[in-house]
Amino acid sequence: MTRIIDKRTDQPWRYRMGRRFEAFTDEVFQVIRWILLVGLASYLAQSYDPLIFDLTYWFLATLLFAYLASRFLLRPEIPFLANPTTRGQRLLQSALNFMICVMIFALVLWGVSALTEAIADYRRVL
Repeated sequence: MTRIIDKRTDQPWRYRMGRRFEAFTDEVFQVIRWILLVGLASYLAQSYDPLIFDLTYWFLATLLFAYLASRFLLRPEIPFLANPTTRGQRLLQSALNFMICVMIFALVLWGVSALTEAIADYRRVL
C-alpha cells in the first residue's frame, strides 16, 4: 500500500500521467468536434436542397477522414505484428491500420447520418 501512495505522490510520475490524460482528452475532444461539424453539415444537407450543403458535408467528412487517418497511420500504428522487420510486414501493418481507419470512419459517418436523419425527421414533425 505504501508503494501505491509513494507512486501517487511522485511528482515526475504525476506529471507524466497528467500529460497522458491531457493528450487523451485532447484527442477525444478533437474527434467530437469534427463529428459535430460533420453532423451539422449532414443535417443542413438533408434538410435543404442547395448543392453547397452537400459539398460542405463531403468536404468536412473528408477532413474527418484525414484526421482519423493521421491518428491511425501517421502516428505510431496499432501493433498487429510483434516486430515487422521486412517491407512486406510493414506494408501489412500499415494496410491493417488503414482498414481500421476506414471502418471507424464508416461507423462514424453511419452514426452521424442516422442521428441527423432522426433530428431532421423530428424537426419536420414539429
